[in-house]
Amino acid sequence: MSTTHENRPRFSPARRVPLGPNGDLLFLSGSLCVDEDARDNIELQTRRIFERIARVLGKHGASLSDVVKTTSYLADLADYDGFNRARVETFMDCKEPPASTAVGAGALLGSGTRVEIEAVAFVPSR
Repeated sequence: MSTTHENRPRFSPARRVPLGPNGDLLFLSGSLCVDEDARDNIELQTRRIFERIARVLGKHGASLSDVVKTTSYLADLADYDGFNRARVETFMDCKEPPASTAVGAGALLGSGTRVEIEAVAFVPSR
């Protein structure tokens, strides 16, 4: 698949949807970790993806504690235990952890990429 500027699909890292006076839903696009030093390391990739998700949330006035749902796509379900350790660690301090789905997806974009994670957050009006 060619990814030149002209034919690259357009998407937003996050899309905010107003729910009314109480707050908004924030839908985050799937994030990958293609860092060479994290190649084939499910725990490190998962931690870095959640760090990236936290940065996107921060730009919208939210944090990981506002995440209500994550969907994760694992290249190999045999990686689930390592992925889950990092996921649980990420949300350890949250009053209520998000709902979570993990799906075996086979190959992902990028050699050595083990997981892609998308998230939905509720951003309360402040």
